[in-house]
Amino acid sequence: MPSQGQLELDVRALSEESAVRALAVVVEERGLLAEASRCPWDGAELSRAVSAGDIAAYLPPGRPEATDGELARAALEYAASLDEDMASTVAEAVEYARSPMERVDPVSLSVTVLVVVLLQTEVAVKRDTRGRWSFTLHKRAMRDAALGRVFTALLSRLTGGK
Repeated sequence: MPSQGQLELDVRALSEESAVRALAVVVEERGLLAEASRCPWDGAELSRAVSAGDIAAYLPPGRPEATDGELARAALEYAASLDEDMASTVAEAVEYARSPMERVDPVSLSVTVLVVVLLQTEVAVKRDTRGRWSFTLHKRAMRDAALGRVFTALLSRLTGGK
C-alpha cells in the first residue's frame, strides 16, 4: 500500500470519471452500495433542503460549484485518512479506477448519494411529517480538514456554488 501522502497524490491525480468510479468502488467494498441504491432522495431534493438552511459558514463566497470529480476526490481523501483499513480500500479502488477498463462500468448513482452514504456518521438526511427532506451536518467533525473539504465540496455541489 502506498504511503498516506502518496495515496493523497494518487487520489488528486484521478480524472473526473476515475474519481467517481473509485468512490463507487469504495462504497461497494464497504457494503453500502445496496443502501445507496435504496436512497429515497436525490441531489435535487437535498439541494432544496440545503438551500433552506444556514450554510454560509461552510462555503467560501464566490466559489464555483464543485464537480462530481472534485467531490469524489475530497470524499476519497477523507475516507483514506480514517484508518489503515479504509486507506487500503481507497488505494485498491484508485488502482482499479486507473486500470484500463475492458468493460463498461457505469455509476448509475449520483456522486452526492455515494458521498452521503459513505459519510453517514457525519451527515444525516431525514424526511419530516410533511414530506420535506432535511440535511444535517455533524459540526463537531469540522475540525478535521479533510472532512471540511468534503463538506465544502458537497454543499457547493448541492447549492450550485452559491
